[in-house]
Amino acid sequence: MEQPKKKILLVDDNEIIRLMFANIFWLHGLDDKYELTTVSSMSEASVFIANPATRPNIIFTGLVMPFEKNGKIETSAEAGFSLLKRIKTDPETQSIRVVVFSGYDEDEYRTQALALGAEAYLTKGENMPQDLLQLIRSFDSQ
Repeated sequence: MEQPKKKILLVDDNEIIRLMFANIFWLHGLDDKYELTTVSSMSEASVFIANPATRPNIIFTGLVMPFEKNGKIETSAEAGFSLLKRIKTDPETQSIRVVVFSGYDEDEYRTQALALGAEAYLTKGENMPQDLLQLIRSFDSQ
């Protein structure tokens, strides 16, 4: 019997990053093992996470993105940290593996993400395709 595909959700407000991420999956044949969904906002991500039928096994999330706070749209690292904290403190979702996927390479962001329960912190950059593939393959072996 064939194993069901693992669900991966990419949350990033940059369309080029979403397209590149999807192309990496396709080019390396990962679409045979994984069902990749990409969304551009925290609110879209919340819909997928809340529904057990669409809930991902792994989430790659940007850090600094627009989000709604007190009825206003703000852009800050609070967006990614808020999503991570919400996932890791909810018994229904805390087993989801979360990887912060950011253009910011500051130690304080990395430290905070890992302290909140992120499995890894990947920096967007030249090595991103290789780092992404290596990380996904490490999840397969666990």
